[in-house]
Amino acid sequence: MRSNRLGFQDAAGFTILQIAIVVAIIAIFTSFALLTLSSTRASLHLQNSVRQLSSYLEKARLDAVRRHANSTVAFTSPSTYDITMDFSGSGAVTTRTYTFENGVGIISTPLPTLSFNWRGRTSACTVTFAVQNSRGEQSWVDVSDAGDVTVNSNVDVLPNASFATVNNNSDVQSTSVVTGSALHNNTVDCTGSSGAPGPPISGGGPGCLDSASPSSISIKKNGGGTAQIGVTATNTGTVSVLAPINLKVTPTNQTVAAGGTVNFSITSLNNTRGTFAVNFNTPCTTLTVLLTVTN
Repeated sequence: MRSNRLGFQDAAGFTILQIAIVVAIIAIFTSFALLTLSSTRASLHLQNSVRQLSSYLEKARLDAVRRHANSTVAFTSPSTYDITMDFSGSGAVTTRTYTFENGVGIISTPLPTLSFNWRGRTSACTVTFAVQNSRGEQSWVDVSDAGDVTVNSNVDVLPNASFATVNNNSDVQSTSVVTGSALHNNTVDCTGSSGAPGPPISGGGPGCLDSASPSSISIKKNGGGTAQIGVTATNTGTVSVLAPINLKVTPTNQTVAAGGTVNFSITSLNNTRGTFAVNFNTPCTTLTVLLTVTN
């Protein structure tokens, strides 16, 4: 083999095309690695935020039992919550503010407020709210009326329980009093003395009699049912809808005549449960319907 004038042997090198192909392959693998890293980071932010929240909910509950007084966890924004309890164990109740990690926030509305009494119980039935990260991944937190906190766990609503009719002559003593019906409706325990929805929310000033009916309704999660809402408007115009991302409202807006009614259908898009506010903007006011998504 011949040598050049500098004494080096001729050697084959890489062409520009080969180098470009190698660089492109490296860029592709780097992009996949960055996407995976970003997804993992968002998932960790969600997990850490929910884990911290559930931990403080448990601490607030135990503090209420220990002090025989109330402790409160209240969200002031989708990503910030205040905890009022005795943090030091000295008997002095203070309020501290905590924030979710970057990109994490509650998507359920209204923002939850949980108060534990001296027995460690809450003032309402099971409260469920969804927490979401920047990539749309969700976790949901359940706090039962007994104060139990669970994450990403189905907490079933108790079914209506039937029991045998008692014969007050042969089955009990003559001094006993038998009252009630043959069917116990457990939902009454959660919603009040009657369990019936309140009147439609309406208003907007003199002359505005717009209304939405019903004002509260329940559907099954993940497309398990459809809610029908009728909106009646005083004036001619457009009725538009603003709803959380886990709900689908069809159509999103409609034209209504004066004194007329337009109907909307609402379905759940995923497994997120809880009570959500769906706002209907009418020509003269905004009407809010509370929609509860259940198992």
